[in-house]
Amino acid sequence: MDVLDFVTKNLNPPQREAIETLEGPLLILAGAGSGKTRVLTHRMANIIGQGIAAPDEILCVTFTNKAAKEMEHRIYKLLAELGVAIHSQLWINTFHSFCVRVLRQHITLLDYKPFFGIYDSSDQLSQIKKVMTALNINDKMYPAKGFQGRISNAKMLGLTPDALEKNSRRLMDAKTVEVYKAYEEAMKKANSLDFDDLLMKTYDLFRMYPDILKMYQEKFRFIMVDEYQDTNHIQYLLVQMLAQAHRNLCVVGDEDQSIYSWRGADIKNILDFEKDFREAKVVKLEENYRSSGNIVAAATAVIKNNSQRKDKTLFTSNENGDPIHVREERNEYDEAKFVAKTIQTMINEGEGTYNDYAIFYRTNAQSRVLEEQLRTTSIPYRLVGGVRFYERMEVKDMLSYMKLAINPADDIALKRIINVPARGIGKTTIEKIEEFSLQKNLSMFEGAKKAIEERIFNAGTTSKIRRFLDLMGELQEHALSFKIVDFYHIVLDRTEYLLALKKEDTPEAQARIENLEELDNAIAQFAKERGEEATLTSFLEEMALVSDVDSLNQEQNSVTMMTLHISKGLEYPYVFVVGMEENLFPSGRSAESEGEESMEEERRLAYVGMTRARQKLWLTYTKMRRVWGQEQFNPPSRFIREIPNELVDFKTGAEAPRFVSRYGARDYDESASTAWGAVPSDRNRARAASSDFDTQDFPDYESGDARGGALSKGMRVRHPTFGVGTVYATEGTGDMFKVSVMFTDNTVKKFVVKYARLERV
Repeated sequence: MDVLDFVTKNLNPPQREAIETLEGPLLILAGAGSGKTRVLTHRMANIIGQGIAAPDEILCVTFTNKAAKEMEHRIYKLLAELGVAIHSQLWINTFHSFCVRVLRQHITLLDYKPFFGIYDSSDQLSQIKKVMTALNINDKMYPAKGFQGRISNAKMLGLTPDALEKNSRRLMDAKTVEVYKAYEEAMKKANSLDFDDLLMKTYDLFRMYPDILKMYQEKFRFIMVDEYQDTNHIQYLLVQMLAQAHRNLCVVGDEDQSIYSWRGADIKNILDFEKDFREAKVVKLEENYRSSGNIVAAATAVIKNNSQRKDKTLFTSNENGDPIHVREERNEYDEAKFVAKTIQTMINEGEGTYNDYAIFYRTNAQSRVLEEQLRTTSIPYRLVGGVRFYERMEVKDMLSYMKLAINPADDIALKRIINVPARGIGKTTIEKIEEFSLQKNLSMFEGAKKAIEERIFNAGTTSKIRRFLDLMGELQEHALSFKIVDFYHIVLDRTEYLLALKKEDTPEAQARIENLEELDNAIAQFAKERGEEATLTSFLEEMALVSDVDSLNQEQNSVTMMTLHISKGLEYPYVFVVGMEENLFPSGRSAESEGEESMEEERRLAYVGMTRARQKLWLTYTKMRRVWGQEQFNPPSRFIREIPNELVDFKTGAEAPRFVSRYGARDYDESASTAWGAVPSDRNRARAASSDFDTQDFPDYESGDARGGALSKGMRVRHPTFGVGTVYATEGTGDMFKVSVMFTDNTVKKFVVKYARLERV
């Protein structure tokens, strides 16, 4: 069988070009739905099938475990069809899991013990709070989450506490540097790494030990990086280090889908690839195979308003399909009813199953009203990105027992479970152990042992602590001698955790028992998939690195709900993007930002959401939405207005508007439908004719109240958060006297004057 013919059959010319280009740096600009995973896997199969490199001489890095597993599955299938046997483990990983594999081999060179722990975000926050207590830093004056964010940002830039101290540009305030330094010392003592450390310590390892870097450079003769637009600075540095010897680096990405700057992603990494590798070849994948013609055209029209992008245009050979359905509703409750009713009607008419429908929103808070309405309509749904399974209390308790069994230095795990289930070891005792351990420079596990030896507690407390230490000693022995499935059952039994929940006998306890059963299923599945590699250490690693999308269960027939950020990489036949209003999407923070970067990222987020849809796409907005208890009146999102008229089918479920803004022809009711080319009724023509803000007649609820008398229509006022605006309507009396104010960014907000802190200008 001719390998090249096999891997390039049924591909378009740019896809074939990408697969055939093997030597030197290659940038594949892959538009949404253009088959990038297919290109990556077929390119890898081409290298292996032609014998250019062995399977374990290729490093392929992506961003989710789900994507890595999908890629691995496809590679194995392709190679089996080519008749190529695989005798070594493939290196298809996320950045974090790649770094774990490297560190497991070499972590002792950085003065860590081999079985290091991995802290998730909540463990990391607990450690920072512990450090702050030791440094006498008040958590109310200096929130721990602030330190957590700044430390994470420093690590994403590859900056250590020493580097920050020596830098003359004062990149970080002195107090954060102090916390950062103490945090690093505490993590070393706990023999644990946080997520950012996995990348940072690998970078340190390569920087401090050039021979090890050289070994990996020679090992990986070809490197491929998926979703390159999402790389942060430390990931960029790691890729540059590994590729600098042979320069056989292939990066795949789409700058139009770069939506993670808030977690360190740098769009310049993909935009400047040709500057970093001047001999780079560029291949553009511009044909979309996923979405209908109208969806592709609408998304393309929106994204073309960005300046930070390469010169490429998405197109498709698919049929045009339905226009983009734009829906206006009065408020978020009506919006949710519209979404639920539309889904149920379509299901009743035989259009797909619940699995085929997705609802996207800009913020998690928007899900509540939608959830209520879906429940009312008896529509099954799953929420992605809520409390993750592995962050639930009972699951974290079990994982903490298992962590402590292989890493007794993990103080955060010990503090979590020393009195869970209750053993009579109270908060004061735990604090004493912690303080004593700090003085003796010991882990809390060793400190508790020493405290017993020195008899610093009374007989009753000493007995309770000893029983816990004996239990953990027993579990530490079992961790070495039992398989993971059996070990989990031993932990449940010996800790009496399950027994305590059964004794509690409440619906909440039953739900927790079910979660522990599900954890048992997860462990069994892990053991089945990994065989001999299914160790306790490898399981804890994988669970620490699992993401929201990785745990998405597609077998459950239900509507999927998630934020737009989580939706990237997914696709559904029918998609609703709700809350398409200025100051919500795009967010108010982006609108207030002086630079265009924030707004361009919001537009990329809209593009991502739109291109998840295969057949039908709804964009919905409301005239009024309640935020923090206040009614807000925002115009429709600019992203809706950027869609050409001929691609839109506009409908409204709202009543006659209280006001119509002159600042957007599409702002409200069927005056908007006129702008989109729809045919309005006589009533709507009359309404559209009086659409100028200056002449619109507003209801007048002028108050005779003394407090309200100071504010009346037309007055200029200043709000401490929203700035200067004009009062356009008043209502109510006394303590409930309210004013509606239009601010300079054309948004309208309603305030109860008594609490609003408004001042006349």
